[in-house]
Amino acid sequence: MNKKIKIALIGCGQWGKNIARNLLEMNALMCVYDPESNQAKDFTLKNNLPDFSLNEIYLNKNIDGVVIATSAHTHKDLALEAIKNNKDVLIEKPFCLSLNDAEIISKKAVKKNRILMVGHLLNYHNAFIEMKNNINDGKIGSIKNIRAQRLALGSIRNIESVIYDLSAHDISMILSITKELPIKVIAQSIHHNSNIGPDAICATLFFSNGVTAFLNSDWMCPYKEHRFSVIGSKGSLIFDDTRDWDNKLEFNPSTINLDNTINYLPSNSIIIEQNEPLKKELKTFINSIKSRKSPITNYEEALNVQKVMEMIEINLNKN
Repeated sequence: MNKKIKIALIGCGQWGKNIARNLLEMNALMCVYDPESNQAKDFTLKNNLPDFSLNEIYLNKNIDGVVIATSAHTHKDLALEAIKNNKDVLIEKPFCLSLNDAEIISKKAVKKNRILMVGHLLNYHNAFIEMKNNINDGKIGSIKNIRAQRLALGSIRNIESVIYDLSAHDISMILSITKELPIKVIAQSIHHNSNIGPDAICATLFFSNGVTAFLNSDWMCPYKEHRFSVIGSKGSLIFDDTRDWDNKLEFNPSTINLDNTINYLPSNSIIIEQNEPLKKELKTFINSIKSRKSPITNYEEALNVQKVMEMIEINLNKN
């Protein structure tokens, strides 16, 4: 009989409550820990879960994995302690606030033979998965340019910049398609609020094969736009997560001719199966614990995302 995997959730804030709900639905939730959240207390009481301390979570041998959904500056210490106690770990994005911390956690996980996964959620979205399938099948030909727009009037965080809060998603998707790190980054930023970094950034990523990627992240924008486009020699694919499921993924076969004239053709939607990416992400984590196979958004993928975020920060600091 297969052992039922049990997960402890550390952090039950705005996003953590969704993780708690999904793990409970999958009968994988052992406990929720967050001394600063009434949601955690209410959830624990309502669902008759054990009220473990942090130390009890680390020492409990019936807990196989830990999901960390706390503020980014706490990720390193929480993850290291969990790995030290032989727990597999899923860290919600951002992985860390520095490449050095990310490397320390990764080395510890490798040494202890632990699964280390980062919640780059959109890799588990059916629209993005289908987009990659179409790219791999040659539907848009050779890739020329990638454009990522992630704009909203959202939570402005004091201890992390928009790069770590919003750009991490799109960087992860860009690297999933290019399968390599950029060789050069040029970035600009806007600062208006009392947080430690920029409120909005525009960054261009240059890759060795000539592909470029344009990244625009902004948490001050009064309208919401979550659009990710890949432009190729035979057309473009557009993933718009603000649309309903029948129209989230679109193929535009229009192309630019060699003489710079444009061949306009009508777009059409690509039908995809609706899914909850978070549930798929958590199922992947649980399956990785069982199989000991590394997930798509493993520590290596997360380190590459961290490297690009640092490249953007370095370029901004130079400017």
